[in-house]
Amino acid sequence: MRDMGWWRRHHDGASGEVVLAVDFPLSGRNEAGFDELAPLLDPSVALWETLPQPAPDGRLSGREAVGRWLDDLRHSGVRVRALLSYCAGAAFVGALSDGVSAWQERPPEIVMFDPEVPSSLTVYAQFVRAIDRFAPVLTEAEVTRIRAEAEAVWTEHAHALDPMLERLGEMFREVGEAAFEKGALDRRHGGELIDAFMSFIGYLAAGSQMDALPAWKRATAISSHTPINGLNLVPDAERADLVADEVRLDLPHADLLRSPECARLVTEALAASP
Repeated sequence: MRDMGWWRRHHDGASGEVVLAVDFPLSGRNEAGFDELAPLLDPSVALWETLPQPAPDGRLSGREAVGRWLDDLRHSGVRVRALLSYCAGAAFVGALSDGVSAWQERPPEIVMFDPEVPSSLTVYAQFVRAIDRFAPVLTEAEVTRIRAEAEAVWTEHAHALDPMLERLGEMFREVGEAAFEKGALDRRHGGELIDAFMSFIGYLAAGSQMDALPAWKRATAISSHTPINGLNLVPDAERADLVADEVRLDLPHADLLRSPECARLVTEALAASP
């Protein structure tokens, strides 16, 4: 596997075409990633996945992030066959598709796994999950207090993502540094956890800035049965109008990208495109 700019190259195909995947793979997460889906796909078509983009001030706009990804693609000279996304990665597929269409006659196919647009609830839920990584070195009272403070921040800033991101980022650093002081967590490893979380919430913030929904109307959504993910959060009366087609699978959210059935659906979408 060789990286190219802001893309991780899972495999290089012989066709001169590439399938792009948008995700933010966090180490230690229980959800399958595109590294698990890659071996199940047609090896003749290259698969490249977005890489996290650090910013000097910890913030990167959605437009800047997409611009970096597009610059690499434009200079590579490849033809983009399809765009895949996982969860909040669906926020970026529209801008990527529009950008690719500026130099490519046909826009890429779009297949989204449990698509979501990042929101304050997304950030809050990810913070709680990240705090659980520190739970073994915290007391039960500390975990309860941190969760309560995070919920209060979410309640206060539910419609103002930037101040919410700032405060939760500060809280996460405080928790990590307290773990360092206790000597219960290796400082280097703990620092990596903090940096990864800060980068991840920056990715969510960038995604929240994108006008995602117009492109979804020509996309295929592959949905899990997990009620708190993807289109399962949307009332049935509304979800049908969000995408061109939806395939609902009897799989949990965490297993979508390790599923042969999902790989088959992607292969069919690629076969349907010229």
